[in-house]
Amino acid sequence: MTKIILVLSLFLFTQVSFASTISDDDLLQKIVKDFENSITTIDRTKYFNLFYDGTVSWIGVPSTDNFEKQKSKAETAKKQGKKYWKPMKTYPGDHVHFFDVIVSGMKDHEMRFENIKIQQDGDVASINLNYSQLVKSVKTNWGTKSLLLVKTESGWKINSVIFSINSADE
Repeated sequence: MTKIILVLSLFLFTQVSFASTISDDDLLQKIVKDFENSITTIDRTKYFNLFYDGTVSWIGVPSTDNFEKQKSKAETAKKQGKKYWKPMKTYPGDHVHFFDVIVSGMKDHEMRFENIKIQQDGDVASINLNYSQLVKSVKTNWGTKSLLLVKTESGWKINSVIFSINSADE
């Protein structure tokens, strides 16, 4: 009888400990949700806790259509002798500037992530998704976003963000 109780206890304990283990895919899904929510709610602490402590790569790439429209506007302004901003095909930046300058100044906005695809091996991960930025419930920017993550001693951290930019106002 003692052996049966011991075996059942071990079996039950093993099942409970496996059930409470969160998979890397679940942790990565949570990072995506926290990333989305921290931008929408302008939660600086949550946002910065998602990122690697060292250098983080951050590059935005306007769609070809948006880029051509920006170039055309700049050329027209230049011909008219007006001030103009020369568009770039890629926008290097960083997560600090994005949050402190862009996100912190937003009002009545929402970030949405969809079609999330995770690939990971337990040490490094890539997450690809579609994003939409809404202001006053109107979609203003959208595109594809790719995140590269590394698993550190303190968990998964975003090390690179690359995204395309489609803009409604171009």
